[in-house]
Amino acid sequence: MEAAVASAATGFVTSESMTVLIGQEGGMHLLPNNDWPLDRLAAERGARMAYRVSQTDDKVTVNGLHGLAKCVLEAEKPDSAVKALLRDHPQYFLE
Repeated sequence: MEAAVASAATGFVTSESMTVLIGQEGGMHLLPNNDWPLDRLAAERGARMAYRVSQTDDKVTVNGLHGLAKCVLEAEKPDSAVKALLRDHPQYFLE
């Protein structure tokens, strides 16, 4: 999750989502913009673990899969938190 949020904070986005497959021996396979269901993709590729990292304007989501266990982690992008704090404050005053 830390890596996904740090990547989002840079503003450099190469794809809408990134799927990371971890093989039986620990090798990683990265698949950009893959829309297969995570469990089917992991089974098809023989992956031990699978993660899908996706971003919206204000948050980063990581879906994880390890065997039958699943998890979803979400975090606000760092710039979204700042925008939320400052959105109601005027940036200038008219006289």
